[in-house]
Amino acid sequence: MARFAPALLLALSAAWCGTLAGGATAAGSVTLALALLGLVAWRGTPWRDPLRLGRLGRWLPPALLAVAVLSAAVSPVPRAGLVGLLLLPAVLGLPGAVARCWRDEATRRVGLRAVSATVAAVALWALLDLTLRQAPRAAIPLGHHNLLALWLVSLLPLALLPAREEGPWRWLGGGAGLLAACALLATRSLLGVAGLGVEVLWWWRASLRRKVLLGLALLLVLLAALQAPRVVAIVQGEDNSARARVAYWQAGLAGFLDRPLLGQGPGAAAWTAARFLAPVRGVHPWGEAVGELHAAPLQLAYELGAPGLLLALGLAGWFAVRRLGELRGAAADPALLRAALAGCAGVGVALLGTAAVTVAALPVALAVALGAALAAGGPGEPEPGGGTVPVRLYAALALLALTPLWAAQGLYERALAAEQEGRRELARERLERALWLDPAFPLYRTRLALLAGTGREERRRAAELARQGAQAGQGVGALWTVAGILGQSAGTPWAPQALATAGALDPLSPFPVWFTLRNDPGAPEAVHRAADALIAEPRLAAAPFWARQPELWTRALGEIRRRPGLDPAWVLAFLDAVPAAGGWTGERHWLALELDTDPASSVSLFVFRRRPWPAEWPVVPLAGDPLARLQKP
Repeated sequence: MARFAPALLLALSAAWCGTLAGGATAAGSVTLALALLGLVAWRGTPWRDPLRLGRLGRWLPPALLAVAVLSAAVSPVPRAGLVGLLLLPAVLGLPGAVARCWRDEATRRVGLRAVSATVAAVALWALLDLTLRQAPRAAIPLGHHNLLALWLVSLLPLALLPAREEGPWRWLGGGAGLLAACALLATRSLLGVAGLGVEVLWWWRASLRRKVLLGLALLLVLLAALQAPRVVAIVQGEDNSARARVAYWQAGLAGFLDRPLLGQGPGAAAWTAARFLAPVRGVHPWGEAVGELHAAPLQLAYELGAPGLLLALGLAGWFAVRRLGELRGAAADPALLRAALAGCAGVGVALLGTAAVTVAALPVALAVALGAALAAGGPGEPEPGGGTVPVRLYAALALLALTPLWAAQGLYERALAAEQEGRRELARERLERALWLDPAFPLYRTRLALLAGTGREERRRAAELARQGAQAGQGVGALWTVAGILGQSAGTPWAPQALATAGALDPLSPFPVWFTLRNDPGAPEAVHRAADALIAEPRLAAAPFWARQPELWTRALGEIRRRPGLDPAWVLAFLDAVPAAGGWTGERHWLALELDTDPASSVSLFVFRRRPWPAEWPVVPLAGDPLARLQKP
């Protein structure tokens, strides 16, 4: 049974509990952690040297773990990476457990057949979903085209290995490789192309059949041809995705330089990156949820500082040196070792363009590839049962620490279900219990604040909860926007500062600047604020607020006429649609602050890795007659 365990873990994580959506659920989080801890505790791992790095190299994993713990202790958001920190020893020990599952040639062959079948099933699923839904790119089951591409890149070399066997199993390897290559082609991922290119170049002299490698090379040429227009656009500076990545990288560098020694803390990028991000209008949407910095080395430096980055790079480099030494020496299975290293090299290149390590299917796939390299390189430690007692003790302690966090996440989802059924009081009770179990998690306080009643005392309590949630989240603009609006509604003295913080974190959003303007329309900056709000959200021109501020209205329109950088056609269309003096009439409508209504920009999903809780909060009244004109194409 142990020989199938790595493939089962791969299938479970890729099909459900390690995906972008499935990993954000309570059931998915619990299942993945139990599977990970269970496999490591069941098979054990050589805990003194889990990656077989030698007498000196074995100190690299504990040193990295120590730096991560120290970084979390001084982090402005220590709660952000708590779960990852608790599971980090299991992730570091997983390759050793995989190697123990494939201790001899017979178990390796059967285990690799299972991996090949898993890769074939995931690739077929992706292609069928692409065909049936007519989506522009293959992304299912992992939830994003780059995630699927990286998963396939890490495992494609292993999936091909049954092709070296005689008999029917070689058709499984060939079929899995073909399906994986087609699915990779369907993702249209530039990162996937780069990773596959490295694998083909590295693996060209492998013992696999040259026909398979020639097919992969031809596929790589086809992928490169399909990506050529985008590469040209990137070089010319016309690709919005590349421009957005440059802004993320600049934010990551600024955050690293802000705390170069120990970084912002494990997991802090999603909660704090907006503090350093300078969004570009037309490239970044307002209210954007920045879940990662789109470059793994940069994110490591941002979160763990220079020592953490150097230790991680040293660990990866020394692992490669040790395995290459075994490849040149007496490796137990040279073909498997070469394939595993090819997968690791492909992922290493692709990680230069993404840092989505919170989507657990990717680290699991990489850990299986690393475990395959350990299994192929040599026998490792002689005692089959060595390392089980310390690992099982760690697993028990990790489960004990994770249980209240999982319970709080489950209560959050039950509160979501209750709110969707119209049982707001029950939803509040469940959120209060979740907050008691996990008081440092910002999202629970903000959601509880949004469920508060309308009485004066309830509004004050809601505002205070929202402020505490925003402070715990540090750099999440949406939380500060909610806190500022609730604080202004409750008349709190800190509301202007909360709105200013929200505006600094999300300068393209209309809501912070609008509520700041409404609170002080006579301020010297009022005209500039009014123009910013109207440019960000033209529907605000239908707000009856302007009827009470005719001079401000006129000056704001003049500011928009003169502001450089705006599309002249848009300015003319906007000025033609705005109401004349006294024209704010008609049925009342509301402009709502939306949270999680768009899955592609869900704050709950991307920033906090929680199930999206769609909410529309009406905050600005609008007059129906001018609104109808403003909404016309």
